[in-house]
Amino acid sequence: MYDNDEETDQYYQSHQQISETEGERVLAHFEDEFEEGKQHHHQPRSYRRYRVCCGGIAFLLAFVSIAVGVPVGVLLREGSPSNAQSDIELLAKVVLPGVNIFDLNWTTSPQYRALEWLVYNDTRSLTIKDNNSTELLERFSLVTLYYALMGEDWQQSSYCFSSSTEGSEWLNVSSSHCNWCSIECNENDRVHSLLFFAFQLHGTLPPEIGNFQGLKKIEFGINSLRGSIPTEIGNLRQLTSLALSVNNFSGTIPSEIGNLQQLTKLDLSENIFSGTIPSEIGNLRQQLTEIYLFENNFLGTIPSEIGNLKQLTDLHLFANNFSGTIPSDIGNLQQLTYLELWNNAFSGTIPSEIGNLRQLTDLELYDNHFTGVIPSEIGNLQQLKYLHLNNNIGLSGTVPVEVGQLESITSASFQNTSLTGGLDDLAFCQNREATKFFQLTADCGGSSNPKITCECCTKCW
Repeated sequence: MYDNDEETDQYYQSHQQISETEGERVLAHFEDEFEEGKQHHHQPRSYRRYRVCCGGIAFLLAFVSIAVGVPVGVLLREGSPSNAQSDIELLAKVVLPGVNIFDLNWTTSPQYRALEWLVYNDTRSLTIKDNNSTELLERFSLVTLYYALMGEDWQQSSYCFSSSTEGSEWLNVSSSHCNWCSIECNENDRVHSLLFFAFQLHGTLPPEIGNFQGLKKIEFGINSLRGSIPTEIGNLRQLTSLALSVNNFSGTIPSEIGNLQQLTKLDLSENIFSGTIPSEIGNLRQQLTEIYLFENNFLGTIPSEIGNLKQLTDLHLFANNFSGTIPSDIGNLQQLTYLELWNNAFSGTIPSEIGNLRQLTDLELYDNHFTGVIPSEIGNLQQLKYLHLNNNIGLSGTVPVEVGQLESITSASFQNTSLTGGLDDLAFCQNREATKFFQLTADCGGSSNPKITCECCTKCW
């Protein structure tokens, strides 16, 4: 939707423009009070902050200054503001549409604190009239992110605060936020990467994360973040990587994820997400190569739309509560190398279309409820190294000869199934040295009449 900088500018300007007439009307509305306020100019900061909390001073003056092109913070020192909440809401909607006004009414919210910081502390003096609207909105959104993620605690855990690079510390009032630690910007000084891997962060992602229209990479892996993924994530049409693994995120995957058609990597693993995989994930057919959803509480079936992702190489869904059958559309993923569905509640037969996945090296289907026979089409997978079908008590019949001819296999497991017959005549047993087979397990022990005969097995169950 926003494929270049010109379109991105139009996005911001269309949401943030306010006419000279409107700005003059607002200023005239407060003109009488400005003179009265000058006599309070030297009052202690604590008193002025009290009045901000009670009357919304910081917001109104920041919005008025933006509307008429006056540097942020100037009007705060020029006069006394109004308490008119309706004017605050009006200006908030016009110049900062990314701000939730109901959050701003709560004076300890990250959004309120961010705008207060812009008014009281920031010396960059960004204005709409100086074509700084994009930078202002992104700066506001970054400061909101800082407070939402308990930024005051970062100096106890982040290498950023041990950096010697001048201006790299967060909330540096004189430097561009592009210089702040773990922020990367493009040549036009627009934020394109948020890199917070293993920062020991706490808190939740605010909706303002959707304000970075040029963002390409989000990396928040290995932290202690909680809450849900904001639906505003769908605004990030240029995003290529969304990595939120090893946190405490919950809720469902928002359907807006389907808007991210440049996405190549989706990693939500090791959280407590729930719900189903939205069918909109099928919209990501152009670029998506990696999906990591393992170790969550996802349920339901794999949507058939997964078959649209023809660039996919990695599909890791293990250790969830998925159920139902594997859709035959899985056979469309001919670039797939890893298919990990173990430790779920999948049922039904293993689809023969899996034989189309000629690049597959890992097929992990163990610890499920599959039934029926092993499809002989698995013998087409000449790159396959790992075939683990154990702990599917409903699997029956024999191991197909075609499967036994896979010379690339180094590990296979068939125990705790209802498979019968012998494995010793299969090629991967006869050519064990040539194939470098190091692990083969089956139900070949425990009684005088085992279900499977296998002298070449490395372990019999």
